Amino acid sequence: MRFSFRLAAEKRERKRRKTVVKPEWKIFIPENVLMEILPRLPAKSLMRFKCVSKLWYSYISSRYLTNLFLKSSLSAQGRRLFMSFVDKEMHYNYALVSSSHETVPVISPYDSVPVFDLDQYLDMRGIEGCFVNALRGLVCFRIGTRVRICNLTTRQHVTLPILRPITVAKPIDNVWNYFGHDPVHDEYKVFSTVWEMSEEERVVRSEHHVLVLGPEASWRNTQNTVTPPPHRPYSQGISINNVLYYGAWVDKNRCVVMSFDMRSEEFTLIELPLEAGIVWNTSPANLMNYKGKLAVFEYSSVLNSGSMDLWVVKDAGKSRWSNKKTIVLPIFQTRSLATSNGVLIQATNHSCEIRLSSKEINIHKPHSVIYDLEKNKITRHIQVMNLFDSFCICKFLDVTFWDDIESIMYLET
Repeated sequence: MRFSFRLAAEKRERKRRKTVVKPEWKIFIPENVLMEILPRLPAKSLMRFKCVSKLWYSYISSRYLTNLFLKSSLSAQGRRLFMSFVDKEMHYNYALVSSSHETVPVISPYDSVPVFDLDQYLDMRGIEGCFVNALRGLVCFRIGTRVRICNLTTRQHVTLPILRPITVAKPIDNVWNYFGHDPVHDEYKVFSTVWEMSEEERVVRSEHHVLVLGPEASWRNTQNTVTPPPHRPYSQGISINNVLYYGAWVDKNRCVVMSFDMRSEEFTLIELPLEAGIVWNTSPANLMNYKGKLAVFEYSSVLNSGSMDLWVVKDAGKSRWSNKKTIVLPIFQTRSLATSNGVLIQATNHSCEIRLSSKEINIHKPHSVIYDLEKNKITRHIQVMNLFDSFCICKFLDVTFWDDIESIMYLET
């Protein structure tokens, strides 16, 4: 009996020793300190940290932290290179490729220029249709009359409401879009133009609408004070200091440049320089950012003499342009890129930078050259993975090149 009592007492003692009451520690991180730490973390980590608590979820999803992350990314992270390939005849046939953050370019033995490989195929739900443009880590696509915004980092996408014009006849086949940002009000805007043509190929009427990205977003008319002339956009737009510029037709034989201010939503018609003689659908010409100003370039002589002509706008309101500036490109590289259909020159999303490639894409190993007009030299070679599986029977592709940073922006619907 004594033995069993002693045994029971020993068991109680051992149990008491094992039961250790741990002190409850609460770690409090001040909000200002947290807002200093979070923007410095990788985007993937921030997406996981949304699950910590409702408070952290609200912090990371806030526009304030998104903007802090963008500023941090601009200084701390390298920019990824992207290229989109779209079948001109079947828009659902699409490929989006990119470089990785860890990619270290090799140096070309021929001209000592870095060679970047775009070897990552981005297969994400929501990526389809016509590529519109990319902005601050977000990408815009058009599928028929619908517009879709995708965040390639968070893999989130939103499909915007269908645009329903008031005066333009239905069904709408003539639609053009651009995705921009108003830094004053920190608003992301989708600009849309629809137009109607007559049998004589004149623009009878056009409507212009804007949708501000956010919860319960809807289309509205642009808030311009002066009505722009009926026109149809021709070239893909470029943005300089938050003003959109795009080539357009205002009549059957009249080509112009239109500008649209993303903040004030005012239009300006800019006549092209007369000596350029540019007709959008026949001239090898395009728009670009040249030292922070709008420029138009024409390159019909590039294969013969390696030169392209450039005009820089001096006063957009008065349609005043600079005198013609002739730039000589490296003719060996230009001719080596050319095919029987010639060479294609497009502006990139950087000032004074153009991309040279062949008009007829080699889907087995697409290759481009990035040329800096200010430095007067090739700065990058761009090589792309084999695209034969995606475009084995395709003859004509729309190709767009850009570089961008990551974004953690939450797309509200």
